[in-house]
Amino acid sequence: MTDFKLPDLPSDDELGITGEDRESRESPPDAPELTPEEQRALGLDDQAPSKPPRTKKPPRPPKPPKAKKPPRPPEPSGPRSRWRGPVTLLVLAVAAFLSSSYRTLPSPVAANAPDTAFSSARAMSMDVAIAGEAHPTGSPAHTDVREYIVARLRELGLDPQVQTATVMLDRDTHVRVATLRNIVARIPGTQSTGAILLAAHYDGAGIAHAAADDGAGVVSVLEAVRALRAGAPPRNDVIVLITDGDELGLMGAKAFADEHPWMSDVSVVLNVEMRGSGGPSLMFQTGAQSGWIVRQLKDADVPGWTNSILYEVYERMPNDTDFSVFKEASKQGLNFAAVGRASVYHQAYDTPANLSEATLQAHGVSLLKLTRALGAADLGQVDSPDVTYFTLPGLGLIVYPAGLVFPITAWMLLLAALVLVPVLRGAGRWPGLVAGFGIGAVSAAATGAVGFGLMRWLPRFHPEYGALVGSAFHHEGWYVLTLAGAGLFFTTALFGIGRRWFMAPTLIWGALLLPLAGGVFLTVKAPAGAMDLQWPVIAAYLAATALLLIAGPRTRTIGWIVSLILTIPVLAFLVPITELLWLAMSFSAAMVLGVVIVVALLLLLPALEWLREPNGWWAPLLSLAFAGACLGLGIRAAAPTPDRPAPSTLAWAYDRATGEALWVTDGKDSTEYEPAAAWATAHAGASFTATRSLDAFGYRPGARVATATPPDVAPLEVWVISDSVANGARHMRLALRSAIGAEMLQFRFPPEGATRLVAVNDKALPVGERATVVEHWGVPDPAVMLDLELPEGAAVDMDVVEHLLHPGALLGADHFQRPPDLAPDVTWQSDRAMVRTPAASLPLQYGPPPFTLLRTDTAPGMMISPDLSDINADSTSVPAVPDTMLTAREGVSISG
Repeated sequence: MTDFKLPDLPSDDELGITGEDRESRESPPDAPELTPEEQRALGLDDQAPSKPPRTKKPPRPPKPPKAKKPPRPPEPSGPRSRWRGPVTLLVLAVAAFLSSSYRTLPSPVAANAPDTAFSSARAMSMDVAIAGEAHPTGSPAHTDVREYIVARLRELGLDPQVQTATVMLDRDTHVRVATLRNIVARIPGTQSTGAILLAAHYDGAGIAHAAADDGAGVVSVLEAVRALRAGAPPRNDVIVLITDGDELGLMGAKAFADEHPWMSDVSVVLNVEMRGSGGPSLMFQTGAQSGWIVRQLKDADVPGWTNSILYEVYERMPNDTDFSVFKEASKQGLNFAAVGRASVYHQAYDTPANLSEATLQAHGVSLLKLTRALGAADLGQVDSPDVTYFTLPGLGLIVYPAGLVFPITAWMLLLAALVLVPVLRGAGRWPGLVAGFGIGAVSAAATGAVGFGLMRWLPRFHPEYGALVGSAFHHEGWYVLTLAGAGLFFTTALFGIGRRWFMAPTLIWGALLLPLAGGVFLTVKAPAGAMDLQWPVIAAYLAATALLLIAGPRTRTIGWIVSLILTIPVLAFLVPITELLWLAMSFSAAMVLGVVIVVALLLLLPALEWLREPNGWWAPLLSLAFAGACLGLGIRAAAPTPDRPAPSTLAWAYDRATGEALWVTDGKDSTEYEPAAAWATAHAGASFTATRSLDAFGYRPGARVATATPPDVAPLEVWVISDSVANGARHMRLALRSAIGAEMLQFRFPPEGATRLVAVNDKALPVGERATVVEHWGVPDPAVMLDLELPEGAAVDMDVVEHLLHPGALLGADHFQRPPDLAPDVTWQSDRAMVRTPAASLPLQYGPPPFTLLRTDTAPGMMISPDLSDINADSTSVPAVPDTMLTAREGVSISG
């Protein structure tokens, strides 16, 4: 029915129509008479058969009313454009590129820069000197690096000192001890209110050259101090601390924090680390109550990237740096690191050639600017309430009170509810909201499944898989782009299908429930990271509102522009977060990475709606083709090259008890990467056919071995400093040194044995603790001192294994020379020599050792044997000792 009323019409009388006229109109006119021919032609003659009369069909029963289909949502008015969709995709790609944390990297600065400026070229020249070869704690190269750093500090007019300390880490039955040498120096302030500690570590991990980790940190400190000294002296003291033993368990930092008198002067710590060899300089950790120091970081305007979610994530990870020691000591500060190019992390090819000079410049400028700012500040109070902070492109570091996190979440929820009202009024339906949520969930699950499948399938193309410490593969960027393409395919394809029945704002509102819930979750569980979803969700709901306002051609263009503008907060927050999630966790977390990518795409749905122009199929198909192309390029780049070498393993083991020497390689199937297996066989001069247990050497299980020629190896040096019996127990103090210069001495005690280790270098083991494996790293000062306790009349029951991490000095460097596309497999402890001396073969020497002991008394409860006190170093007479006291259990043969 309609409410439209017809106008009143004039009557017949008013029109002059008579009754005859009405009758003539109502009665039919007389039919004309037909001729016989016409009647026959029409079948009306008498001879034509007459048709039976038609019977009326019974009326059909009424049909049940059809259910009304939901009306197809009207397309927004205005002509479709052939270019708006492609331009939208191009704008999103450019905006994502500009949002990357890599855009914060500065350009390197040449060596002829002003003296007061930080120059990455000057710093790089020092890195070349430091990282010429591997320098783990205790190696000859480690000593050379220390002497180089000391000399550089002296050139700057400082008076560097070396702090020597023994640090012990107790891990159940495994004890690690190290003799460490920290380098410390001090720049006095004019009117100091506290001291700024600049920290980095100079030891490398195993056989890594350590140009990045942490040569980059060391030279950043040295160059920053040089630039600082070239300007006006600071108000506050500046302490330089180059620690030793970071890779062994933060041991140098512990030694400084526990033993050095300058620790009490420290107000703020600036630590520089690396977990890779490139990428932006990230400030990823602060102390508690960090509001003041974060605002100092903002005011210094450093060229780095930070986000308070990094603090939340790092607090939940098992990783630590030297900064962790100072944080536990309630020191305030900032911790910097870079995580790009993570495939070189702890590898032999962590060399200056693989170090990004732009990253070095970012580290150094940040350190120099902050040291100058803090050097002029009042350090009397450096703690204040925590804040929320994040870096945005073009705006720098944004900081606001952490107390605003919950109100912003309330605003986010309120905005979502307000947008829902016009969505439902504008032909929106609850089924559309459910469909939108389903599209988001299915897209995330499908992309996560693609990531899971890739990690199951790709390792067959990458011989380095499993041999890298910081990443799954050498180059993972193509695979990350593959995931992004897959996520865009699922999102646009499913969204396009849903648009056949539901309006775009309805679907978008439902899809945004996923990131909306994520924002609420972060608010409760990790409030320092909530802003990374709060602001993108708010922007997405505002963009969805803009779609509701599109009514005509003019506003259609305006809506398009508004939706593109509102993608900026989404990309500015989530592109670097996704990027850093990948770099920190590697592509091994591909399933999680895929879900995060889709969450970002859901927040971009108001802009992705425009990809349906000029039609709905081009964007999904292009995304699928893009994903396939990136996957193919990644697989093509998987072949080993000098830039991405394949892992290969070769080590050497020698048992003094049996006289057996073995070449050792990994337990991988030789067909996994045949060139690596062939190289090991060629350099060993024998085939690796047998799998042998090398537990007695502390080597990884499952290794394959080949027979080697036993060399002439200098014996271990062992002096009995004291040997006494008291209260039915025998007490011995031994001094040990490796004649082959091993970086690590490992002492192995059988769990059921009678010999118990009491102390190492006067560091007592916890009362009641029974260590079965004890490691000592570093150059002992002057020897490793062991205090043992065993039953009276019993023999020493202890094996010693020397681990030499520069085996070329013992066996010849030629054995470990590789072609450019091969590198040592550090996960298989490659490129080391191991020499085992069982207890029965220990060359115990009674008499004064040929060195001066720093301490000649014994551990508590022990006493020096009077029989040894008057023996000269050249004397051949030794106290009479029963043979049983020099013998122990039979050594475990490596062939067993």
